[in-house]
Amino acid sequence: MPGQPAAQLNAARRPLATGDFLGCPYPSGDVWQTDITNSPLSPASAKNIKATIDGGGNSPFAAGVIRTGPNNTTNQYVNMANNSTPMVAVRPKVKYHTPKSPEPWVFTPPFYIEPMANAHAMVLQTAACQYYETYSTTAKPKTHRLLAYSGAFVDLTQPFSRPAWGGCSTPACIPLGLLAVRPEELAAGAITHALGWDAVARSVSKTACVSPAAVALCTDNLKYAGPRAEVVNAMPAGAHIRLRKSFDISGFHPEAKIVAAALQQYGAYLFGTGEQSLIPFVNDVKGAPVWDANDDSDLHSISIDDFEVVQAP
Repeated sequence: MPGQPAAQLNAARRPLATGDFLGCPYPSGDVWQTDITNSPLSPASAKNIKATIDGGGNSPFAAGVIRTGPNNTTNQYVNMANNSTPMVAVRPKVKYHTPKSPEPWVFTPPFYIEPMANAHAMVLQTAACQYYETYSTTAKPKTHRLLAYSGAFVDLTQPFSRPAWGGCSTPACIPLGLLAVRPEELAAGAITHALGWDAVARSVSKTACVSPAAVALCTDNLKYAGPRAEVVNAMPAGAHIRLRKSFDISGFHPEAKIVAAALQQYGAYLFGTGEQSLIPFVNDVKGAPVWDANDDSDLHSISIDDFEVVQAP
């Protein structure tokens, strides 16, 4: 039940100090909260965008929100922990991935795991500002056991450090929760960090990686579906896309305008792939995102053809 926990509820790149992640800082460095409005384009920008379109990735952008009227929800929820939260060992499901262990297990409200195939679990230890995110998570409450296929751990008080290997909680090893739109941001009227972009499967590179994605093995390993001649130009994991300044968002409805403005100022990182071009949203202790059919319609008017790719941090 995705809604239950929430109910309980360079010179051109200028790092900003405003905004936080549920009371904790974003890692310092040129990644999360950098204004890219005037950042230079990647030399491969036009080719990357064309290759994505030619690979079938020009679908309308969508929001990761399940609209249910006044009780919107998402499939994601950030579990909140503190110094009194029990630490539980996380057992790996495979030998070649080792999730961070132990991690806090929040018993009240019940530990929330995404009720979809990816089974992400997100935990923020608010006292130490440490963030845990696992993929293919299984909880066994009776035996106090957590199992996960893979995971990511971020000490939010430390500078950004590019992961060596992908396949963490997302293929690119960029934590989903740090990229997601949160309800309190929409309520405040501003998002002050880069967002996430889940591209259409097979429309991006099978192997290429740029920061902040992991150095190697940072993709979902799906073969590019476009013309063979375009493979070399396919969008790399970690690519930082920016909604064109010329794209007019003045007529957008309030919440969609907040998201679109963030896409123009902070951009979005390619972290994985799926059925459509998706911007992730989460529920948290502040509730669920305010989002309606008008916001959906506005966001659907945007496609990858409206973006450009900026130089990697």
